[in-house]
Amino acid sequence: MQIVIKGALPDPAIARELIKHLAQTAPTLVQWLEQGQGELSLREPAVELCTPAESCLLQAHGFEAGQAQHLSAGLAPLRARQIKQIQNVPGNAPLWLAELVHIAPSREGAMLLPAAQLEVSEAHVRTLLEAFAPYLEGTGFTFRYLTPQYWCVTTPSGFDYRAASPELVSQSNLNDWWTQDAAARPWRRLVNEFQMLAFDLPVNREREQAGLPPVNSLWLFGGARPDQLGAEPRELLVLDTLQDSLMQQDWGRWLERLAELDRDVLAPLAGQAQPELVLAGQDRYARVRPAARRIWPLSLLKNKQNWSQWWSPQS
Repeated sequence: MQIVIKGALPDPAIARELIKHLAQTAPTLVQWLEQGQGELSLREPAVELCTPAESCLLQAHGFEAGQAQHLSAGLAPLRARQIKQIQNVPGNAPLWLAELVHIAPSREGAMLLPAAQLEVSEAHVRTLLEAFAPYLEGTGFTFRYLTPQYWCVTTPSGFDYRAASPELVSQSNLNDWWTQDAAARPWRRLVNEFQMLAFDLPVNREREQAGLPPVNSLWLFGGARPDQLGAEPRELLVLDTLQDSLMQQDWGRWLERLAELDRDVLAPLAGQAQPELVLAGQDRYARVRPAARRIWPLSLLKNKQNWSQWWSPQS
């Protein structure tokens, strides 16, 4: 079994402070860290165009990027598999998904709120799609409803777009990821049309009156074929309990959520074979594999690993 915990690997400076509280806060997790073999992997989100957790999940699902493909191209097939829609898309053609999002101005530029935080109904999304259909004529793009969070997008012939994942974009200034490449111009033009239409749609006004953020933009991602994925992992658990508090740097809340996760999710698994752990942060993840069993009488010796060396490195 593999467990991926998003937000479980703070930056080293704060990790050195948090480590003092971990044994009491998360005894099951600490026991596994002590008994396992940890390996730190530094990632480059600006190059891979996805978060470290997404990078790890693509690896777990056996994604193989094609020549000149960036890693995040595999995220559309991966997401289709995760939401049980992989059978509803062609396996041998590039898959693009448009995530329905909210974009809000901020002091730094603009921030993206992903679909998972919008609570959009199927009826709302189908109304948006129907209203926008006339604007697609002659563009070479077609949209098809997939779920309340995603539309399946067919792109014009020769379309090439290096798209960052919506999750990565939501963690920083959107302007850093909104590419100005000439190849992306047709998509930018289409998104501008959607934003103007969405601004005055009754369904969005209803959301605003209810205190909900309107769906006012689309974020395109993907480009790889579903058949570039390998076999689906049999036992893979992804936990995002810690992600929000890590992004907000609310460390008191982070410790509270870690205690809940340890008590409610990890502790009940303690009687089984130790799982492989992946602790993900903003620019790195650590993989902790169960240590190989020692042959008696060496098994009588303590085998605690100095996991603090990678969880809170000094430099």
